[in-house]
Amino acid sequence: MPSDLYQALLRAVSPFDRGVSDLKLNVLPNAGSGQSRPQKTAAVLVPILDKPEPEILLTVRSESLPTHAGQVCFPGGAVNRKDRSAISTALREAEEEIGLDFSQVSPLGFLDRLDTISDYRVLPVVGLVRSSFIWLPDEREVAEVFTVPLSLAVNHREYTHHKYIHEGQPGVTSALHWQGHMIWGITATILLNLGSRLEKSGLIL
Repeated sequence: MPSDLYQALLRAVSPFDRGVSDLKLNVLPNAGSGQSRPQKTAAVLVPILDKPEPEILLTVRSESLPTHAGQVCFPGGAVNRKDRSAISTALREAEEEIGLDFSQVSPLGFLDRLDTISDYRVLPVVGLVRSSFIWLPDEREVAEVFTVPLSLAVNHREYTHHKYIHEGQPGVTSALHWQGHMIWGITATILLNLGSRLEKSGLIL
């Protein structure tokens, strides 16, 4: 029988069979200037460990990578021509980056899309991961894997928030500090989107 967490996440995410057309679109600062949409598409997996106290799994990008080196992020990357869908992309990247076998994760649905300053439109895929999963990071891409309690990671009140104005449009950047890591940018935006959806679904963490 599916866990309470499984059921709550299903209520919070957007079902795969609805596609992406109804998803909201978050545009981060400096993204998409002069363009109708970014030129590239990417997908990330939002892995939630199915424990009595659920945890979000995050990675730290290797310092040797050409972009976003050392930043906290979700497993994910650009859509490959061979990928059948964004779900396939997210699962493939998670397997390559942290050794997450398909049999260890149940993909549940989408969160809202994001347009980024690196010219990507990113689609987050939420997946419930078996608590027994032991990650095996690819050191070429991942410097560290760590977890954050779900109740903390999606709580708006745990973040610092700074208002800004970009091209006349107001916005807010958010950041969470956890055990020496700073979670911000795309990652923070995705987590807060998940938190908002979980709150609306009635889950009390």
